[in-house]
Amino acid sequence: MVFTIAVLVWLVLEGRFYFPKHIRPPQGVQPMVVNMKTTSYCHCRRCCSYKWLLVVPYQKTGPFTFSIKEVGRTSSGVMARPGTIAADTTIYPYGTIMYIPGYGYGRVEDTGGAIKGQHIDLYRPNHLFARLWGVRMKKVKVWLPPVDASGERPDEGSG
Repeated sequence: MVFTIAVLVWLVLEGRFYFPKHIRPPQGVQPMVVNMKTTSYCHCRRCCSYKWLLVVPYQKTGPFTFSIKEVGRTSSGVMARPGTIAADTTIYPYGTIMYIPGYGYGRVEDTGGAIKGQHIDLYRPNHLFARLWGVRMKKVKVWLPPVDASGERPDEGSG
């Protein structure tokens, strides 16, 4: 009984970070192959630079200001799960699908302060898995999101 309750508590608090997203590339579109530096991160405070005030996670936004941090929420607003990729969105906009050998398919849904140029950060469900990945150079298949008739990508607004 205690074990069942412990498993249910874990599923509610941490389990959502372990279930992968179902991501596949668009049919009939050829990917471009790019040699990229890959690193990985998880939702812990060491990887995401937040602090705790008693039981409330927060991030400093200025010398005397802070904001409450929703743990696991990406810069695009979705929850991080296996398949979430942080990239430089000036090159790879949100929604870009990538295939990384040894990791699988992923979608750009996050950014990072140190993620610039041909460098991507792959989400892992815990810090051990993130550290074990290390830094690897990979030949990554990339499918950019489609561009509509006005020349903008569907996720880019004009104001």
